[in-house]
Amino acid sequence: MEKELIQKFYKYNLEKKQSEKVESHLLFSTLTKDRHCFSFVGAGGKSSLIEVMAAWGTKQRKKVLVTTTTHIFRPKPEKLARTPEDLERIWGAGDWAVIGEVEVKQPQKLKMPDPDWMRQAMALADLVLIEADGSKRLPCKVPATYEPVILPETEVVIAVLGLSALEQPLKECCFRLEEAEKLLEADEDHLLSCEDMAKILASEEGLRKDVGGRKYVAVLNQCDDDTRREGGERIGEMLRGWSVENVVLTKLRNCRAGEQL
Repeated sequence: MEKELIQKFYKYNLEKKQSEKVESHLLFSTLTKDRHCFSFVGAGGKSSLIEVMAAWGTKQRKKVLVTTTTHIFRPKPEKLARTPEDLERIWGAGDWAVIGEVEVKQPQKLKMPDPDWMRQAMALADLVLIEADGSKRLPCKVPATYEPVILPETEVVIAVLGLSALEQPLKECCFRLEEAEKLLEADEDHLLSCEDMAKILASEEGLRKDVGGRKYVAVLNQCDDDTRREGGERIGEMLRGWSVENVVLTKLRNCRAGEQL
């Protein structure tokens, strides 16, 4: 029996300077209106958010495609599509489909599929959700020079950070430590602050890298208690000063290491 995904969503209200609970279906309906392709970057909840959004899209009778330009965990066999016929079978059964090539050295993972097959599958789907960044299961991430891998077809970039990283040493919570030290002008023992997380989300050397003119949404996940929610609200207010107006706080639990999509 599959475990239910625990989920709570809060939209940060710029005028009231506080977060307000919002139903996920309303949030996703607004976000996906007239939009087809979403790329997810950052750390601390990308896979869980993709799962929630894929489940929502499937309930809306959308043909949902999940894929990657980096790596994702291999899904259950019945979700993995290798042909257009597989896609239609999976969608017809009321599920979302996953495409990718099996990673030879890590068979529990998928890597980016063949580009021609990827484009073909994306054209058949109503909603495309792409994991475009890696994080080694840490709650914080600053991209390397070759990251993220955002396809030209992407219309919305969703950047995720985990609030469990707050007040933790960089060396313990942040993937790509050297890049984080450079961006934040700090050493490995520096405790990550709200200001730091806001800078990572807002900077074009951080998670806003290669976004360009696309819609950009900052998601602060792991909002598990009042202290973290208050921290997320402080970050939301700081992001306003960097013209990041779409800020969402979430509590998502289910995707653990090795757990299947």
